[in-house]
Amino acid sequence: MMKALKGILVVLMSLFLVAGVAYLRFAGLIFEWTKRAIRWWAGLERHEVQVDDHRWVYLAGGKGEAIVFVHGFGADKDSWATFPFGLSGSYCLIVPDLPGFGESSQVAIARYDVASQVNRLNRFVETIGLDSFHVLGTSMGGYISAYYASQYPEKVKSLALIDAAGVNSRIPSNAWRLYKEEGKNLLLYNTVQQFDELMSLLFQRPPWIPGQLRAYLLKRRARDYDFYEKIVKDLLNGGMDLLESRLPKIRAKSLIIWGANDRMTHVSGVEKFESGIKNSRTAIIESCGHMPFLEKPKETKAAYRQFLASP
Repeated sequence: MMKALKGILVVLMSLFLVAGVAYLRFAGLIFEWTKRAIRWWAGLERHEVQVDDHRWVYLAGGKGEAIVFVHGFGADKDSWATFPFGLSGSYCLIVPDLPGFGESSQVAIARYDVASQVNRLNRFVETIGLDSFHVLGTSMGGYISAYYASQYPEKVKSLALIDAAGVNSRIPSNAWRLYKEEGKNLLLYNTVQQFDELMSLLFQRPPWIPGQLRAYLLKRRARDYDFYEKIVKDLLNGGMDLLESRLPKIRAKSLIIWGANDRMTHVSGVEKFESGIKNSRTAIIESCGHMPFLEKPKETKAAYRQFLASP
């Protein structure tokens, strides 16, 4: 059965490569079909729920204790790719689009700083009936997840942070230096060159991406560019290092995962998390950039599984 499913994905990706030579629209369709195939393979189904002034779109599946996945800036529920594979057999997986991203609502008059997103996340889990759960967040999502665990410690069974933002690292990252010295924020890309520069910051070894897929991703980003610019302003105005005083409030057992060669959030940031969270352990993923769950999924998932199974 698994071999057959893998064969389906290989065929879909092959079709995508062929489509990339021909039509952008067809490339987009193949890309979306592939995402749906991955959801199905991971045992996840799409759901919607209205929470206050935002409509949340999320994936859910599996059984057991719940794990809430919190994605990073500019990402969405499908950005976790194949990482949820195998977890739905033991856990109930909740994988949302954060408000402002993916298919969830974008409300022009709303604020999207970390504190506001934490409050929305709490209302979301209340609405879908979660009392206590595990939290897994990456990058900006790690910032939100750690802040949430400090704000609602009684609700978080465990906390896992992947290359999280939210502290001032001892050594500034490449991305932070670019922003402070040149005013460049590559999270707000809208050209092929900027896209490629972002990939070089996110990955130790950037994956090869067909030209038509890059064009499709750029088209999608152009649609959201103005709103993402607003979110960046809200995040900066709200504060980018709020965790430093909040980490000691986290009571849940915690796992800090970091790519050793991260150029977005420097690995020296681990020091702040280790000193701030009393009950924590660390897994450094060697030869890896900002997204270990994509670049080194086997090692990252092994570390997370071992952590979940620990007392």
